[in-house]
Amino acid sequence: MLPLSRLLAIALLVGTALLGIGAAMHPILIGDASAQLRLIAETAYFRPLHLAMLAGSGLLILGIWTRALDRGGSVPVPLFAALGLISLGLCFNAIDIAFMAGAGSHMATTFLAGRTEMSGLFDALHMLGQMTARFGNLLVALGALVLGWVERHDAASPRWLAWLAWVAGASGLIGVVFFAEASLAILTAVALLSGWQVATALRALRAPTVATL
Repeated sequence: MLPLSRLLAIALLVGTALLGIGAAMHPILIGDASAQLRLIAETAYFRPLHLAMLAGSGLLILGIWTRALDRGGSVPVPLFAALGLISLGLCFNAIDIAFMAGAGSHMATTFLAGRTEMSGLFDALHMLGQMTARFGNLLVALGALVLGWVERHDAASPRWLAWLAWVAGASGLIGVVFFAEASLAILTAVALLSGWQVATALRALRAPTVATL
């Protein structure tokens, strides 16, 4: 049976892939609420895409804890804080994904069927979802900065791993502070942390295991 650390590493890789593919295939929602609803309704894979991204978010929240298992002992407070912040941030980010998979898709279908009043409701709720994603990415960015500090002070961790986390954290902070929530820049923290995620998962898969099921 596969050790727990490797199962979590696999979850981390699959989760990163699902979110990455989802971001690449996601239609660009431009124009007013009515135009966005039409695009959503006409995109046949919109709901399945967001369900896959939700699954990816869950796998990421589970998988990043492989970084705690590779220590073979108690988890230091800074590492626990970093992983906890990132996990919580991913949860908030997933709320916006869940909105688009559920209510957003439903309102788009209803709008195309003639319920034009859905545009105003979608516009208001979508802004709430975007603001939630913005806050989630703020937490991920802060967690990434702490994570970079942990990696920098871990003798077994290569220096470049710390820089992957720091770049994600610093760029993520710029995105959530200086860009409007309608901009894709607010998602920078989650997007750039994928570099650290892939590197950490591959290191966990190659390293001697310390935790088993």
